[in-house]
Amino acid sequence: MHTYKHTIRWQIAGEVKDTMGPFTPSGQFFIGTMIVMVLWGLVAYIWQLRQGLIVTSMRDYVSWGTYMSNFVFFIGISHAGTLISAILRVTHAEWRRPITRMAEAITVFALVVGASMVIIDMGRPDRILNVIIHARLQSPILWDVLSITTYLTGSLIYLYVAMIPDLSLMHEMAVEQHMASWRIKLYRFLSLGFVPTPEKTRRLDVALATMAVIIIPVAVSVHTVVSWVFSMTLRPGWHSTIFGPYFVIGAIYSGTAAIIFAMAVFQKAYHLERYLTKEHFRKLGLLLLALSVIYI
Repeated sequence: MHTYKHTIRWQIAGEVKDTMGPFTPSGQFFIGTMIVMVLWGLVAYIWQLRQGLIVTSMRDYVSWGTYMSNFVFFIGISHAGTLISAILRVTHAEWRRPITRMAEAITVFALVVGASMVIIDMGRPDRILNVIIHARLQSPILWDVLSITTYLTGSLIYLYVAMIPDLSLMHEMAVEQHMASWRIKLYRFLSLGFVPTPEKTRRLDVALATMAVIIIPVAVSVHTVVSWVFSMTLRPGWHSTIFGPYFVIGAIYSGTAAIIFAMAVFQKAYHLERYLTKEHFRKLGLLLLALSVIYI
């Protein structure tokens, strides 16, 4: 039985490892396009730093603009990992396994983009430390920064701990295939010497379950704080206590939609039909339907 599981484990690892090969021409074109867009955005941001926020045309009644819209959007998308990975892990939904790492990665990437929007929105990013140094406890911005920083830190740790068995397997494959010595050392260091014995696997599962229980309320608090930053502006239609649950449900809803979209892209791009099956799409579709009813 052990030999059979080991063989299956290596077979799956080999198939997934093939997706990490060199980019195809279409992949190179896509990456090249993204690099051009990033450089274009960098030029625009340098222009904004030199000329000030006036170049954005933001005024009193258009104070948020694209930056804060992107901030709310990406913070919402980041709840994908919390929902798919943490909640489904706590409820022991075994069908989640092929998509958990994708969800956890989306959480981290979306948080990084969302948090950077706050810095871009500041007219003087060199003064960002003043938010901490001269903080006021009654300021919603302080709690916004603290909650997002806590969520990002927790999500990074959660992603890393979940990847330890993957890194251990990559170390085994690197040794078996006589890869470069720096790769072998890097994988060994990152995997913390993990060996998939029953005892160590059980301890890792306990650690992940504990972190899942902790990360869920943190994620809820993040979007609740974000919503109250808006609702405390006294704008008509915004000054409402319903903004907390409204934003949280909307975030989980959009995060689930992001997972479905990412699944479709990865399934077609890397031919992962064996792992991302119609059953996964069906169950996530039902979950999205339930969330839409709550949202309405």
